[in-house]
Amino acid sequence: MKKIIVAKNVGFCFGVKRAVEATEKLLDELKSLSTVGDIVHNPLVMEKLKLKGLKVYNSIEDIKEKHFLIRSHGLSKNQIKKLKNSNFKIYDMTCPFVKKIHYLVEDLSNMDYNILIIGDKNHPEVLGIKGYGKDIKIIENKLDILRYKYKKTSKVAVVSQTTLNFDYYFDIVKNIIKLVKTKEILVLNTICKVTEEREKESIEIAKKVDAVLVLGGKESSNTKKLFEICKKECKYCFFVENFSNLSKINFNSFNNVGIVSGTSTPDFFIKEVIEYLKKFGYKEVA
Repeated sequence: MKKIIVAKNVGFCFGVKRAVEATEKLLDELKSLSTVGDIVHNPLVMEKLKLKGLKVYNSIEDIKEKHFLIRSHGLSKNQIKKLKNSNFKIYDMTCPFVKKIHYLVEDLSNMDYNILIIGDKNHPEVLGIKGYGKDIKIIENKLDILRYKYKKTSKVAVVSQTTLNFDYYFDIVKNIIKLVKTKEILVLNTICKVTEEREKESIEIAKKVDAVLVLGGKESSNTKKLFEICKKECKYCFFVENFSNLSKINFNSFNNVGIVSGTSTPDFFIKEVIEYLKKFGYKEVA
């Protein structure tokens, strides 16, 4: 029997579900709503929201509407201040786990810690976090650590982007402890538990199937990491953002197919993919 093994942890995470549902409700009421950057990194979700009246801008300066939604990735303190000064009606949908890091970084900065954020320098979540402290540095690799010099009397605090792979985070932390000579280094694990759980489950599934379908947007940080993890465990790993990606896969070559998803992948798409596979004789198993 040809099997489909679907991860237990698929679809929207709490933060994304909260943001998308709130956006849909606001659009039903207001008919038009603006934001800077995609609310979630999934083209299928964004297409539906745009059809309902969501307008996505590149910067605050470009916005014409007065109803503004802060996406799940959050915004910097200065950007929020600009919005308030321009009399925007603000709806804050920052993920609660990201918001917690904002408060943490602000407090640590006020306690005179030099803060290092481990993560993607261009990711909106990281850029938002950076806006809650003074002189914060973003670390992507060992070379970034070597660029920054601190006095031996200073204090350093380390936080991470919520969607990081823990092994990647831990590896950079070890290098920070080794290379940064300061009075104190405070390391905080701010990786979202949902991200960790999905990564562990994805590894387990990838080890026991012939092929893995990683469902999600190609701009989604956590989905890209799931793809990289699954590729190490399974020879045939496919990144599936939409239905056109499925048509390029020869499913006659595989007996067991695993399905995992990023935290911004909608349930309707996961169900559609499962139904598509059933046409090839696959049956979903627990």
